[in-house]
Amino acid sequence: MEMLVLMFVCGVAVATLVFWPLLHRAHRKTTESQQTAPHGKHALRATSAPKDSATTPEANGSDEKTDREGDGEATQPVKIEATAPKPREPEPMEMPELPTDIFDARYRARFNRSQRRLERIRAEISNAG
Repeated sequence: MEMLVLMFVCGVAVATLVFWPLLHRAHRKTTESQQTAPHGKHALRATSAPKDSATTPEANGSDEKTDREGDGEATQPVKIEATAPKPREPEPMEMPELPTDIFDARYRARFNRSQRRLERIRAEISNAG
């Protein structure tokens, strides 16, 4: 009985030492994957920093327009209309006609020869028996 209790305690200890860190690692990985903000060394780089609205072309575009208008150049926004492509009519496709007399062309002579041989063997067996 003491051996059984000792085995149980050792099993619980081993399971705790092995599976407890694995469980914590799994929980940590799931929480890290759910975070949307970049973290770690790569997040400190200047290329991964979010851009300000002042550096976007839209924010600078209004200043450029006023400068251009002062120079005498009038710019108007170009409107591009998005149109869906028209569905094409299905084109008829020519289907090749398969020859229906393949059996006659290739195998009829052999079939007839084999059939006559079988009839001859049956006739010999019936006459002998």
